[in-house]
Amino acid sequence: MKFFCLTGFHRFSFLLLLFYPLCADARNHTRIHVWEMHEITLTAEKDYSNYYQDVTCWVELAGPGFSKRVYGFWNGGNSFLVRVVAENPGTWNWIIHSNQPDDNGLNGKTGSFEAVAWSDQEKEENPNRRGFLRASANGHAWVYADGTPYFMVGDTWLAGSTWRLPFRNAQTSPGYTPGPGMGFEDAVMYRKQQGFNSVSMISCFPNWDSDIYPSTYADSVSASICFQSRAAASVRKTVSSAR
Repeated sequence: MKFFCLTGFHRFSFLLLLFYPLCADARNHTRIHVWEMHEITLTAEKDYSNYYQDVTCWVELAGPGFSKRVYGFWNGGNSFLVRVVAENPGTWNWIIHSNQPDDNGLNGKTGSFEAVAWSDQEKEENPNRRGFLRASANGHAWVYADGTPYFMVGDTWLAGSTWRLPFRNAQTSPGYTPGPGMGFEDAVMYRKQQGFNSVSMISCFPNWDSDIYPSTYADSVSASICFQSRAAASVRKTVSSAR
């Protein structure tokens, strides 16, 4: 549900896709949509003293107008994942490689999937189905991969990646308003309702541990005031930048 743009001091613009995430499990699907995450699972057959440091794995991904290497990451145990997307409709093929040529689980295996386009109605329901964001031709604005203009309306959650807004992988509710116990998903829902489509955060926040202050706002009034005032300031800044 997200895009990243790293800048100094590990700050990034986390363009939250404040719609529903685009994802498909490669283990159960061979037909996906373009710009929909496709997950490829690799299982090492050998044992390693440090899977994170000892293993580098990737897939060579090829499809219509595309041929690139996509690296995977350690997923715990002897499991590695590679996440890819199809930029164009058609048949996409991949083959696994790694820096451990003697491990048959991480080399030589192949697969494929078929990507289909979203309908116009489906793209209206979720504009992120138009593809990743990129700079416009003149470098002055954002556009989706298909050229559709994207106007950023953002907020700043500097500590959004910490326990200040705990990510609980929990369901929130439409119509949510800030209150005690607010989590990351709740904050996303609240901003989505207000028309926001991006959030700026610090990826490696210097204060990971508890600083003795409560992890959420003390009451719904202070939370609501804080979010509403920041919303107004963020919109003013965005409009000013666009001029």
